[in-house]
Amino acid sequence: MATKAKQVFGPVRAGAVVGVVLAGGEGRRMGPGVLKPLRRLGGRPMVAHVVDRLRPQVMDLVVVANDPLPGTRALKVPIIPDPPDLQRAARRDGRRLGPLAGILAGMEWTRRHHPHAGWILTAPADVPFLPLDLTVRLCGLMHVPEPDVLMVRHGRRREHTLAIWSVKLAADLRRAVLDEGVRRVEAFAGRHRLAELAWMGAADAFLNVNTPESLVAAERQFARMAGHKFS
Repeated sequence: MATKAKQVFGPVRAGAVVGVVLAGGEGRRMGPGVLKPLRRLGGRPMVAHVVDRLRPQVMDLVVVANDPLPGTRALKVPIIPDPPDLQRAARRDGRRLGPLAGILAGMEWTRRHHPHAGWILTAPADVPFLPLDLTVRLCGLMHVPEPDVLMVRHGRRREHTLAIWSVKLAADLRRAVLDEGVRRVEAFAGRHRLAELAWMGAADAFLNVNTPESLVAAERQFARMAGHKFS
């Protein structure tokens, strides 16, 4: 009789990939008050859950945030802002430059601190239930010819900021944001070799917590997961 393989529930690390948590969203749909990355989920800031799930899967991790994130020192992860010239452009325009600025910050930080790492994996700070095998499944699709950008799709939804990016795109990304005024992630990604990973697992792994109602749903999901873990 064949023996059933033991299922592994721990995180899986793959390749020379640096994780970049994008925590720069204003979170207007959450209403006034605490910044979205600092909203409490299971008694902890939401960004802490993203860091905890992503950190074991990558060689290093950085959080990009222009606003102060008090109470996150315990995460023991670098927190960096957008590049200074992009911040000046944002002030000049009177609005934030969006996720592309954070992606560029992550690329440039990686090139300084890990010059031999060719890829970053970006994840927004409001997706607290990321799969623990996300990185290894994404890297499994980085075959020859390698795409420049590999995004996650579940169902009909493409997650534009949940993606692997070649750091070789940094110079073009800087030009696109500063000189051409590109702001949409999909507009920039579409200029390069773009591929998708169709996620076959449960869609609730990518629950996006950006409204008070979705935060309530996340609390219920967190309670179910905690109950399952300790039952």
